[in-house]
Amino acid sequence: MRSLEEALVDTIAEPEFLHRALDHIAYAQGEMTRRFLEAAEGAVDMVFISDDVGTQQSLLLSPAAFDEFLFPRLKQWCDMVHSFGVRVFFHTDGAAEPLIPRLIEAGIDVLNPIQHVCPGMDSRSLKAKYGDRVIFHGGVDNQYALPFGTPAEVRKETAACLRELGPAGYLPCSCHFIQADTPVENVLAIRPMAIALRCL
Repeated sequence: MRSLEEALVDTIAEPEFLHRALDHIAYAQGEMTRRFLEAAEGAVDMVFISDDVGTQQSLLLSPAAFDEFLFPRLKQWCDMVHSFGVRVFFHTDGAAEPLIPRLIEAGIDVLNPIQHVCPGMDSRSLKAKYGDRVIFHGGVDNQYALPFGTPAEVRKETAACLRELGPAGYLPCSCHFIQADTPVENVLAIRPMAIALRCL
């Protein structure tokens, strides 16, 4: 309906239009999810919500814009999903740390993908600040370690994620989709480390 650039400009130039558009989107997506959860009759454990708020260097939108346009609608979704006894898995790439407290307040249960190479996303710091309030998912770097590193480097990267984000409250895996040109041996290098977490 609107490009990313247009939507971001709308937060300043056309806020009334953006509120109306987001209301339609929030209603349609929320109603679809509600009907799905009703039909599933308890068979669903988690609902995935994806809405990037960060880039590689900073936020995509200001905290004030997030609070005005996204927070209320995200909270409505989280409250509805929780009413079915289901958890919310939220995906945002990039340097999202300034908004993590608001995401938690909105009701997210799992945060993905933890790009620790981005400013403010240091794994130890995130664990110290938020580890008692949210489950972390991801972390293993897929921009260098997985596609270009050796299996030994992938194991080292995975071990660091387990140490800094876990063991409790952490689901280890790549910090985003594993790219098609990633060597198979590097993908397999994650698995023994992740399995070891279940033995702790």
